[in-house]
Parts: sequence; C-alpha cells; structure tokens
Amino acid sequence: MSKAGRTGSTCGSKTPLDIRTPSAAETEELGRSLAGLLAPGDALALVGPIGAGKTVFVRGIARGLGYRGLVTSPTFAIIHLFEDIRLCHVDAFRLSCGEDLEKAGIEEYLDGSWICAIEWADLVRDALPEGCLCVSITMGAGEDERIVTLESGGGWAARLANMARGFS
Repeated sequence: MSKAGRTGSTCGSKTPLDIRTPSAAETEELGRSLAGLLAPGDALALVGPIGAGKTVFVRGIARGLGYRGLVTSPTFAIIHLFEDIRLCHVDAFRLSCGEDLEKAGIEEYLDGSWICAIEWADLVRDALPEGCLCVSITMGAGEDERIVTLESGGGWAARLANMARGFS
C-alpha cells in the first residue's frame, strides 16, 4: 500500500468537539447519531483505554446504519465486516504498526465503498486515510460517564455542527 494520502497521525482538528455521555446507552446513541452523517469512504479512528466504550460507539454506528445483529470487538479477527451495511470494523489492539494493518487487508475497505471504524487507531497511524474522523473516548467523572471527543480535518466540521446541537 502506498503511504501517499495517509495522515501519519491519528487526528488533525483545530476545533475538537467534546460530548459527555452519562451512560453506555448514551454513548451508543451518539454513535447512532453519527451514523446519519456517514457516507461510503468515511473512516473513523477510535482511540481510548480498554473499557472506554469504543465498541459500544461502533455498535451505535452499526445500529444507525440499520444493522440489528450482534456487534462485538473483532480483537482476534482484526477485521469484521458488516457487508449488508458496508461497515468495516477493525480492532488494531494486537497490531504494532500500520504495516500490520495493511497486511490484514485494510486497503480493500478503504476503497471508497465502505465506512471503516478502526479501534486502537493510535497503533496504526501511518495506515489511516487522510481526513478521517478521530473519536477519542475517555472516562468521565461518574462510573459510566464518558467524554467523547470528535476531531477532524477536511470537511467534517459542517457535518458535525448539526449533531453537536443535539448533544449540547
């Protein structure tokens, strides 16, 4: 895979959007809301500690795209495809660099016809497409509270503006 067009960094926004979610259900709902803004060719770089809610957020995206089945972390498979909704769910936890992700076959799903959600994206920065949306999830003050930070370059600002109003 050519490195041309790759960011080499996880996020590139100058104006991050922070959204607090008080529960896993609200984190999933935020993912569902984001799904309405996604289009084939979009990539999301998800970062955060174990248990932060990355997979919960991706489950919300899948639900928002119409998927009703089980959504779990593809840790051992690395790439899980939801072909009927054209969602590629990646868990890079066991990878050490972007080349490992390339060897796993990610390029096939970054062809513009899939939406790709890449968990542990900070481990595979050099394989991420330019202009991806970074979703950073951190623990909040309460046990189930999360702070979801959306950062991006490119044309995401306009798409995220409407969603932010619904979660402020």
